Amino acid sequence: MHKVIETIQRTGTVTGRSGKTHKLLCPQKRLEGMFLYNLIRADAAVAKTLEIGCAQGLSSLHICAATEDRENAWHTIIDPHQNTHWDGVGITNLDTAGLDSFDLIEKKSEFALPELLQREEAQFDLVLVNGWHTFDHALVDCFYATRLLRLGGYLVLDSVALSSLQRLVDLLNKWPCYEEFASIRKPLRRSALKQWLLPFLKHLQADTWSSVLPSPLYKTLFRDDATKMVAFIKSDLDQRGSCWHDERF
Repeated sequence: MHKVIETIQRTGTVTGRSGKTHKLLCPQKRLEGMFLYNLIRADAAVAKTLEIGCAQGLSSLHICAATEDRENAWHTIIDPHQNTHWDGVGITNLDTAGLDSFDLIEKKSEFALPELLQREEAQFDLVLVNGWHTFDHALVDCFYATRLLRLGGYLVLDSVALSSLQRLVDLLNKWPCYEEFASIRKPLRRSALKQWLLPFLKHLQADTWSSVLPSPLYKTLFRDDATKMVAFIKSDLDQRGSCWHDERF
């Protein structure tokens, strides 16, 4: 693993373009970074990558470190706030690491993605969606990512413990062009009340509760872990008809 990544994880800090030191916001993201790194290293065909949402740049570092020895490797980053809100931390990390095979698009993804698609379809081997986390916005990102991914490429979603992205994962699992390829999970932290209620609820048939409780609440109560990152493989072309969503057709 790259020394810059090791230093960031050891110190828990990052440095911006201004020279200011910032606290690492998500030190627990080590698993997600290694998930991305190992996913890419396991498939030598992954060279062209796209990331929606850079922030402090740990995902960018892991992606670029995984592809730096590959011919024609290039990483495209979409982050409209990289040099404002984030003080250029993500790009500074890449520069410090000597990883220069990337470009930054400082536009919102709903504007940048259609422009990329106009240039070329199926141009990326892997797309990481980690931008705005509302269901509708992430769905738009995944819609364009599907068009931008080559057949056999990977669509990776981060922060899927959020209920909005859980819904999106459930939806993508129904799309015939995708197969869930891999995921990482972490133990759930339950409150004392949930710990006390859980044996009682399970005694009353968990299968029954699954049809009564909202899905996010059911998963929180009955599952011992939470999915944090999911990778789908694009196993087929997206050939859904306009009435695909309607079970009558």
